Amino acid sequence: MRSFSKNIRKDKDAGIEGLPLQLMIMVVVAGLGTAILLGWMGGISAPNGIGAVYSSPSELVLTDGDRDGIHARSGITLTITVLDKNGEAVQGATVLVDGCNIRTSDGKQVHGTTDITGKVTFTGLSASQTGKSVGYLTVSATKSGMGTDGSLTIPVISE
Repeated sequence: MRSFSKNIRKDKDAGIEGLPLQLMIMVVVAGLGTAILLGWMGGISAPNGIGAVYSSPSELVLTDGDRDGIHARSGITLTITVLDKNGEAVQGATVLVDGCNIRTSDGKQVHGTTDITGKVTFTGLSASQTGKSVGYLTVSATKSGMGTDGSLTIPVISE
């Protein structure tokens, strides 16, 4: 009696019979995996970030009282307000103000932390710039888990 079984390893046509079923199984598993992954990711909300940073006053004016070409001002009070994307106050954000030689009364860089109302107020600041031009203060607000916002620039005008 002769055996009718084929050796699959030697038969080139035998592998094609199982391919559509294997392909269908792979498609179904990939589809289910994608659906599960997208469902999981759909439940993740974007982290709350810093939405806006405001200053009061919105500009500074420097004068050259002794006409030496250096426009300056001291005794400046500057309030920075930091809000999240929902318009709520951001407490504990670090605020850094730089540009136009702005310094605290003891000559240090201007930086502070926002309070429960999202505000930090700097008093006794001084600023200066040479020549009659427009300069800018840059304000950066940073909070861990919320990122950094450096979009606020405060114009400094020399009169």
